[in-house]
Amino acid sequence: MSEYILTINEKEYRAEVSEINAEYALIQVNGKEYRVDLRQLGLSKLMPVATVAETRTAAAPAAPAAIGVVPAPAALPSAAASGESSSLVKAPLPGLIIDVKVREGEKVKAGQNIVVMEAMKMENQIQATTDGTVKKIFIKKGDNVAEGNALIEIARSDMASL
Repeated sequence: MSEYILTINEKEYRAEVSEINAEYALIQVNGKEYRVDLRQLGLSKLMPVATVAETRTAAAPAAPAAIGVVPAPAALPSAAASGESSSLVKAPLPGLIIDVKVREGEKVKAGQNIVVMEAMKMENQIQATTDGTVKKIFIKKGDNVAEGNALIEIARSDMASL
């Protein structure tokens, strides 16, 4: 679970993200849980908050322990020389990789489900952040990952982003 201190109009709030996927996030603010609908903006941003849609009263379970967590990959080589740029799809929270739905070299579309990850006893669909080709897969079924770990690198042609 990710924890943040938010300052809004000079007042501090404690916020915890208990679940996040492509459609919504469950966020606790000062102990009260909200379901927040998400909308992706741009190619490299992780879906900023759009609207508060629903309030829940049940407490969220604690995040699973990250035993055997996949380490972050080594620095990626610069793709500028090849005429391509890359986008990393990262784990939004700690969890267990249930399925990898793509292979290296496969073409993907932005929003396509590429990884299924279990976190807090729920399956989360992790989606491609951009159109492109799967360049590198850093994880495999059964791996435990930490929040922010690189899962998949997607290469996209500079011409495709014009």
